[in-house]
Amino acid sequence: MNAEETVAAIRRLAAEVGYVDCGIASAVAFEKFAEAIEQRIAAFPAAASLYRSLLPNARPQESDPDVRSIIVCVLWYGKYEMPEGVSRGIGRNYLFDHRYPACPDHGTGDRFRAGLGELGLRVLDVPVPDRWAGVRAGVVRFGRNNFAYAGGYGSWINVVTFCVDRELPAGAPTRELACPNSCRRCIEACPTDALTEPLCMRWDHCVAHLTYRAPHPIPQELWRRMGHWVYGCDECQLVCPLNEGRWRELQPAPWLEEMAPHLSDEALRTMDEETYHNIVHPAFWYIPKDDLARWHRNAERALRVRAGRGPS
Repeated sequence: MNAEETVAAIRRLAAEVGYVDCGIASAVAFEKFAEAIEQRIAAFPAAASLYRSLLPNARPQESDPDVRSIIVCVLWYGKYEMPEGVSRGIGRNYLFDHRYPACPDHGTGDRFRAGLGELGLRVLDVPVPDRWAGVRAGVVRFGRNNFAYAGGYGSWINVVTFCVDRELPAGAPTRELACPNSCRRCIEACPTDALTEPLCMRWDHCVAHLTYRAPHPIPQELWRRMGHWVYGCDECQLVCPLNEGRWRELQPAPWLEEMAPHLSDEALRTMDEETYHNIVHPAFWYIPKDDLARWHRNAERALRVRAGRGPS
């Protein structure tokens, strides 16, 4: 096969395994991404270590000189039914995480990798800035909230990348934002003002980071503003007009239905070690196994907020 035929075969393979779109990006350095990271480090020195960890992603060919192209796939998770009883304070990306073995999308990447191998491509495990690669490949656009948006699916997607050892014809980058002109709903809705301006997130103030990774104790000013969020945060996506009607609930989520009794705010507030280690942690592994107390605190705050009492 020539290069164009190979790309066509890659796109057919992507559709067959379950991706809703697929494109090709050049593997040259993402210099604008690196510049943006350096700007964040300068603007938010308290979060410098978080941002600095992303810098190696900017130059995939320095990580592995054999990288020639980046295949970018779009996985849509906004197709699943939301089980009754599950806390609405858990971000949807984490509820329907394709990395969890029980999720039907879990094997999508492995099937795609195997298919690429049959096409004679070697997949190289090299980190890249996934959303930036998706924009470069022309399969997504950025929103002002920093999320990637795909036509017809909103931001309820994962951008999944595969670095390969062959030069392939790249797609045309998307250069315009997905957002309507002058829309600032996401920025206005951000509970902790972590979205300081369009396309600029203060990482250490992001509710998602605060719920599952930030060191204790969380500053009281931020703690009070985290609201009902227990694990992750969807606030900027829920208010986004581009997401209206994009969550369709076309497929059941049986693995979550089984877990649902353990995922209410009440259940999470009193969850015991055995339930946490054997049922909840395998699906929501960002919070370390030895930090059950974080779940308890987050759920207690959520219950107080829902009852109108405010966080303690």
